[in-house]
Amino acid sequence: MEPLIGRTILRFDAVESTNDTAKELLGTQADEGTVIVADRQVAGRGRYGRAWFSPPGGLYCSIVLKPDEKQVQLLTLISGMPVVKALRHWSVLATLKWPNDVVFQNRKLGGILCEGVYRHDTFWVVAGIGVNTNTPLDRLPEEVRRTASSVRAETGVELSNEEFLEYMLREYDKVYKASKTGARNVLAREYMALCSTIRQRVEVATLAEKVRGTAVDVTPLGALVVVDERGNRVEIPDGTVHYV
Repeated sequence: MEPLIGRTILRFDAVESTNDTAKELLGTQADEGTVIVADRQVAGRGRYGRAWFSPPGGLYCSIVLKPDEKQVQLLTLISGMPVVKALRHWSVLATLKWPNDVVFQNRKLGGILCEGVYRHDTFWVVAGIGVNTNTPLDRLPEEVRRTASSVRAETGVELSNEEFLEYMLREYDKVYKASKTGARNVLAREYMALCSTIRQRVEVATLAEKVRGTAVDVTPLGALVVVDERGNRVEIPDGTVHYV
């Protein structure tokens, strides 16, 4: 079966944000499976509006999806899996920090931002992916370098962004098609195998509260399950994890 993801790839030297460019092209030049790629982003962003610094050398792309609206949380979760699988293909043993930060030796190498949007009564999701493959660390702000790094800085290996993108999109095609068949339990188990947050002592900051305890599970819908300090199982659909 012909892959859906990546059958059309639109390339740019520089954009403000690949997600914004994808949203501008929805339904006209960008249909389901279209990928927007840029050598750099002027105003890249991550979750909660945080800046994602995107100098030349890294991989910055957005994938246009047309899922069921109920699948958004699951897509947010599983969109990091193809990145980890691609890194492991090149012998970089990365993991996922819930929900979708890509980490290696406690340093962040990549992040995901999934945004839902309506166009003429049609629901779309744009999945933005940023990976610090060959990103020069001296091009990143000092506060970013405290927690983030690049594949080249950590391993000395310079990846081909084109080859990495090709492999990652093949893996994304597999998980996206699985999500459309409703294979949530299978995807959740596969996610768990790549997630280093499980069994960690964590503090999870949500918009409403902070939950401290031990991360024990991820639900088929993508919520992190934490056993808090009073022994209660708390399901957290969205939040920021800090290890304690």
